[in-house]
Amino acid sequence: MADALSVSDAVSIEDREARVLDIDNRVQEIDADYAGMSMPATIREEWNGLNAERDEHVRVIAELRARKERLAQIAANQEQATERVGGNGSGGAPVVIRRRGTEVYDLQRIRSESHTDEEYRTRLHDNAKRAIEQANYGTVRDVVTREDAQTNVLRLLDGIDDTHGTLAKRILATGSPEYERWFWAKVSGRNDVPRPQAALTLSGTGVAVPFELDPTVIITSDGATNPLRQMARVETIVGKEWRGVTSAGITVGRLGEALASTDNAPTLAQPTLTPTSVRGFVPFSIESDQDWTQLRSEMTRLLQDAKDVEEATSFVVGSGTPPAPFGIQATLSTASNVNDTVVAFNAATTVFAMENALPPRFSPRAQWLARKNFYNQMRALDTNGTLYARLTEGRPPELIGYPAREASAMPQRFTSSTVFGGRYAILGDWSQFLIVDKAGMDLEIIPHLFGAAQGNLPTGQRAIFALWRNNSKVLVDNAFRVLVYAT
Repeated sequence: MADALSVSDAVSIEDREARVLDIDNRVQEIDADYAGMSMPATIREEWNGLNAERDEHVRVIAELRARKERLAQIAANQEQATERVGGNGSGGAPVVIRRRGTEVYDLQRIRSESHTDEEYRTRLHDNAKRAIEQANYGTVRDVVTREDAQTNVLRLLDGIDDTHGTLAKRILATGSPEYERWFWAKVSGRNDVPRPQAALTLSGTGVAVPFELDPTVIITSDGATNPLRQMARVETIVGKEWRGVTSAGITVGRLGEALASTDNAPTLAQPTLTPTSVRGFVPFSIESDQDWTQLRSEMTRLLQDAKDVEEATSFVVGSGTPPAPFGIQATLSTASNVNDTVVAFNAATTVFAMENALPPRFSPRAQWLARKNFYNQMRALDTNGTLYARLTEGRPPELIGYPAREASAMPQRFTSSTVFGGRYAILGDWSQFLIVDKAGMDLEIIPHLFGAAQGNLPTGQRAIFALWRNNSKVLVDNAFRVLVYAT
């Protein structure tokens, strides 16, 4: 009988099948030798071992055959998925072999096959949706699912793209495998990968981030660092300015029969908001090229974290003087102030005064925003446990029934009698606070960093200088009340 084979041995299907045949012959011999009798311990051990080995070989054979069939199917699909473009190979124009599927990113082809501007935009959107389905989203999977990432890009494509298909063109230009290879070669300081033609269609002087890695297109934040994006109304644009319409509401009334109707037309406001530039800086060592996959993932994470930290501050205390955004704590109208006039601070009196001051129409969607020490003060003073409640995991705590969100950029409650006017807690309808993002993040590649401590000599580092644009603004001041220290 042939020697046993391990299932981990790199042997052919035929060798495994021969081994199975040997095992079958041996177990038949054992059965004949001990017909009607109990087998000795050594023979029983051999019997059990042979049968276990046979089962494993049968399993491996089935797996190897399935793999061979799969590879044959892939080869057949690849053969069918090629097309010859150009001459006949006999001295005319060169024959170009093109894989079907890559033409989804071919902007020149889309343009040449479109007869009208409307058809061109339709084709751009159709191809962009195919690109969204094919995208990898590899570096954001630990934060959001592939389905969530796809859903968000499709929402932007259908909801905010302009008549020129600006977002669709960016998706196609930055989504191709050729662009991704060129992008990461550029980041790593290499110039051996040719720049794709589609990259020339992108506006701006920097290097556009591939859309499936772009935090202005793919929402990768979990809201832990910056809860404002979970609370606020968030809009994405592809143009230079967001334009909206707001109203304090329509007034209606009842009239008797045959009486003239009154003019109840609301007063409309048309707020605008222009995204301003934000910059991020990510240095990394040249040696990091040796583990480029990990660097790619970490770089995306670092950019998102830096973006969250910056926004968590600027969206709260930004002065509104460009390039600073209109932070809610700093720019909310003073008409929304509620004075904390109780000398001996009383938790119940304070928070219920805020609720009473908030117009009823804004109460159903109201949420708190304050620093952690404010909530801890509420808990310490809430001796009956009726004001502050911690809910199940995944839901924020509640203060008098409204979600209580934390923001470290909110000021602490001032305790010095010489300091007044400190605005330290906000209650309101956050759908009336707007965050506007301009889709698209660009990078500038800094090939070498120089250190002053090293005599302005190279430090062995490169860097990414990231640029993106956003802004924030209160749409309706009356939708918020802010607690002010005024004793």
